[in-house]
Amino acid sequence: MRAVRCVIRVISLTLWGLLLMLPAAISFLGLSGWRRVRRGAFWAQFWASGAAKIAGVQVVVHGTIPRETGGLLVSNHLGYLDILAHAGNFRLRFTPNDGIRRWPFIGWLVALSSPVWIDRKRPRKAADYARIFQETMDNGVSLLVYPEGTSSDGKHGMLPFKSTVFAAVKPETPIVPTLIFYHEVPADTVPAAWFDDTGFAVHAAGVLGLKKVVIDLYVLPVMHAYEGEERKALAGRVREAMLKEYAKHV
Repeated sequence: MRAVRCVIRVISLTLWGLLLMLPAAISFLGLSGWRRVRRGAFWAQFWASGAAKIAGVQVVVHGTIPRETGGLLVSNHLGYLDILAHAGNFRLRFTPNDGIRRWPFIGWLVALSSPVWIDRKRPRKAADYARIFQETMDNGVSLLVYPEGTSSDGKHGMLPFKSTVFAAVKPETPIVPTLIFYHEVPADTVPAAWFDDTGFAVHAAGVLGLKKVVIDLYVLPVMHAYEGEERKALAGRVREAMLKEYAKHV
């Protein structure tokens, strides 16, 4: 049954992506600059909402999603399903690893959202990324970051935060801390979190074979940087606020 469910979902997700290609491409005609980026955020939300339903992912939101745009959305990171949870509930710009750009079909879909491609092998570009991040938020587009830099199982705390992105935050920029927790159904099958050396295709096939994956998305109170606060201090303060909430749910 799991194999059949997986095949049906793969086909359905592919068709969903193909169905969006033409209207998305048409909607981008004549758009450039930040208008195009904002349109990409719209399509990312539309795609993620549909993809979550197809994949059997149920996202339960705890807390209030702020109305402000142009903020920094911060989260712990458990795997690729995080994207469905966040993009389906926030209109935002992704910051994916540059390697995803070369993935068949998926890379093209992600590119539609006008993301900021991050090349982790070239740390000297950190200043360029900080500039793009700041311009993104200044132009009313929310930015999604996973400052741990990699994924975890979500059951044993959070990894230290990389603080580069926090250099782009101004005191008036809203920072929205969030927390993600997965609850597999049934709980003794393949873990929905992707944190080990299992290949993407193998892991995704296992997850798509599950009857349902419930994701709890906790939205914490909005935070702001202090005037003159250094990025490492800000990153640490945001992480501490998230850890306090994290401890309530593990």
